[in-house]
Amino acid sequence: MYGLDVNFLKDREIRPVEVGSAPRAAATPTGSRTPLFLGLLAAVAALGLVGGYWLLLQNRMQRLEARETELDSEIAEIQSQLQQIETVQAQIELVKQENQAFVNVFNQIRPWSAFLKELRDRTPARIQIVSVTQTAGTPIPTGVEGEEAVPPVAGGVNMVGVACSFDDVNDFMLTMQRSPLLDATSVAIDVSQKRDELLDPAVDGVCPDSPPNRPEVLVDFTIGGNFSDVPAADLLDILERQGAVGLATRIRALRDSGVIETP
Repeated sequence: MYGLDVNFLKDREIRPVEVGSAPRAAATPTGSRTPLFLGLLAAVAALGLVGGYWLLLQNRMQRLEARETELDSEIAEIQSQLQQIETVQAQIELVKQENQAFVNVFNQIRPWSAFLKELRDRTPARIQIVSVTQTAGTPIPTGVEGEEAVPPVAGGVNMVGVACSFDDVNDFMLTMQRSPLLDATSVAIDVSQKRDELLDPAVDGVCPDSPPNRPEVLVDFTIGGNFSDVPAADLLDILERQGAVGLATRIRALRDSGVIETP
């Protein structure tokens, strides 16, 4: 058989090939790098400012913490001093209460020597005192509805005696109401009773200032009253005048020491 050979090389154009050279990339135009540097400088400056401000805050925080520690120490010291002051104030208040209780005891004392002297000075000739006894006193109304009456602080006294007449008993009661050692509103006649037998002039004598040869009947009486609630410190002159020198001296000593005040 026969074969057909076609030669295409005759129709190709022969082109020279450069050896040892690679294809070049497209050239990029070169621009200014100043904005980049400026941006980097701005970033560095910003970081520097932030870092400096952070260091400033850290320094301020350390100083504040140190000041806080100092203040805590001062507060603790002040609290300790306040506790000491409160303790001293409590002790002072306790001493004041004890002093006041001590003063109250003295102010409530009514020396029997002073009262008996007062009773002797105020007893008229037509009255004879038989006995004097101390009592709890007549309860004093509080003035509040529903509340019970309270007994007098200084107590009371009963005076038993004999009078020449009922008028003498009344006069003696009025006289005792004027005593500064007694509460005038509480002094009253509890008992006033005429005896059955006549007074025998030959045996018992006669009452002072009574008409001669006139039969008389004695009157037995009891007068009660409460001691005055006026503090003894306000009755110094009366107590001294009636012989209660010891109590008056003690009260004056308390006054001179500043524990109590007297007029």
